[in-house]
Amino acid sequence: MKVLKETFGESVVLTLKGEFDSFVTSAFGDEIGKVQEDGSHRIVLNMRLVKFVNSTALGAMIKARKSSRSLKGDLVVSQPSKAVREAMESLGLDRLFSIYDDDESALTALDASGSVQLDQSAESTVIIHVPGEDRPTVARLSRLDAGAIECRISGTGHSHLVEGRKARVKFRLPLYRKEYFELTGRIEGVNESSGSTEIAFRLLEVSPEDQGDIERFMADMADLRQAARETE
Repeated sequence: MKVLKETFGESVVLTLKGEFDSFVTSAFGDEIGKVQEDGSHRIVLNMRLVKFVNSTALGAMIKARKSSRSLKGDLVVSQPSKAVREAMESLGLDRLFSIYDDDESALTALDASGSVQLDQSAESTVIIHVPGEDRPTVARLSRLDAGAIECRISGTGHSHLVEGRKARVKFRLPLYRKEYFELTGRIEGVNESSGSTEIAFRLLEVSPEDQGDIERFMADMADLRQAARETE
């Protein structure tokens, strides 16, 4: 089996060609390891040119997906050949892996998988404490990822919220954890439009417990999105 590697920003497309069987799983694992060592943890496997795949090879794919996700990335499949699709469906792996019709769709999905966009019904109140200010600012959480949050504040002209300033942010994830997250962040973006202000925070001080809970929440949301796609 031959492997062609193409890099797109923080993502990599590996195009596999030939027979993917027990004899090449070790080489496949080595290639995945090299990609991850280079810092690319979002991987697309283009399998349109794979003529045959066996259970051992599919097991190697599952292992590669697990290791990518442990590094806060993911591994998805693009353009599976008929043989690959049938093999995956026979073992129910089409419900485990995200499968896309082309590389562009797969890359777009991977780029979006690094954060969770919350719809209005799931938004949580965010309390922003800026040093030196008497009163906290109340906002609504709109986006969350492992190292940053974005929130929306009613109105404009919040002069105390400027890029580079540190603040304490406190919020909850309703129906997920009773306790509040209390984190330190630095403002990295302020955007005023349509009578509201969007604030982007880069998280600076996060306890291991909070970090783990945020990552689990994101993983759960990703699984729910995948389940929703499967029922469409």
